[in-house]
Amino acid sequence: MASGQVACDLGPDGYRVADIKPANIYCKLVVAVVRLYELPNQWIGKDATSIEMVLQDREGDRIHCSITRGRVGNFKTVIRENGIYAMQNFVIQRNAKPPKTTPHQYKLSFYGKTKVRSLARTAFEFSRFRFMSFPEIEAISGQIDSYHIGESQTS
Repeated sequence: MASGQVACDLGPDGYRVADIKPANIYCKLVVAVVRLYELPNQWIGKDATSIEMVLQDREGDRIHCSITRGRVGNFKTVIRENGIYAMQNFVIQRNAKPPKTTPHQYKLSFYGKTKVRSLARTAFEFSRFRFMSFPEIEAISGQIDSYHIGESQTS
């Protein structure tokens, strides 16, 4: 393990999404895939440029995750929306560029050492939906892209 990198396999539930930091690339997460979509290649329609996901841990915290084109083939048939997985080893980057699907300050990317294992659907309960009051939505305004929550219509 390189200097400054932290291994953090904290047992069956893994690491908390809320605690993800750039030094934690070897962390194990136990997460549900609440949203999964492919970004198509603009020149070759059948190939995906990347697979994008929103992951949620047992506490309900969410983080964006990408699988780049070079890794899509390794995981396309393994990871499914609404599935629960143990995932380990990520590149951790600032979550500053669109699409910004979560307010988490970091996002994850798969790389050559990323490992994924499917878990039983009963590993933990989760809801794909996160209902919020208007004041909560206004409080996160600017933290996530408006097209993910819609734009307010004023008369």
